[in-house]
Amino acid sequence: MAKVAVIMADGFEEIEALSVVDILRRADAEVSMVALSNNLEVSGAHGVTLKANVAFDEFEFKDIDMIVLPGGLPGAKHLAQSQKLAQKLREAKSNGKRLAAICAAPWAFSTAGVLGDEYTCYPGFEATINHAGYNPDKNVVINGNIITSRGPATAMEFALELVKELCGNQKYNEIKSGLLF
Repeated sequence: MAKVAVIMADGFEEIEALSVVDILRRADAEVSMVALSNNLEVSGAHGVTLKANVAFDEFEFKDIDMIVLPGGLPGAKHLAQSQKLAQKLREAKSNGKRLAAICAAPWAFSTAGVLGDEYTCYPGFEATINHAGYNPDKNVVINGNIITSRGPATAMEFALELVKELCGNQKYNEIKSGLLF
C-alpha cells in the first residue's frame, strides 16, 4: 500500500488538497494530512478549515512513498519559507521518493532545490518560482520523480496521475472510470 503525506499550511487551496486526499484514498493509498504547524486545524484559502491527522514535527517521513504539496496562497508561501519542509523534501528526493506539487506549491520545490528540469504551475506564477523549465502547455508534468500541475481545475487530473504513479495503470483506470472522469 502506497503511503503519502499531504502537507497542509494555512492558506492551502482546498480543491487541490481534498482532491488528492480523496482520490488517493479511493485507490487504497494510506494518506496522511500533515499540518505544517503544530496546530492540527488548518484554514484553507477560501475559509474551509480542516483537521489534519498529524503535525509535521510528529510525522514519521521515513516510510512514505510520496510527499504532496497543495497550492493556494498564502499556503504555498508558508511551504516555500519552511526550512524544515525543505530539508524533508531534499531527503525524500535523495532517497528516490516521489514529490508532487500543484498550483503555486512548486515554489517550495524551487526554494528547496529539488525542482526538476521541467515543471508546470499556476500560469504567471513561474516568475515567482524563478526556475528554468516551465512548461505552460501541459496540465501535469512528470519529470523523473517530480510531478507538478497547474491549479484547481487540474486537481483531479493531477490526483489521478498520482494514482497511476503509485498504484499502476489498472488502479488508475478503475478510479478514473468510477469518477466518470
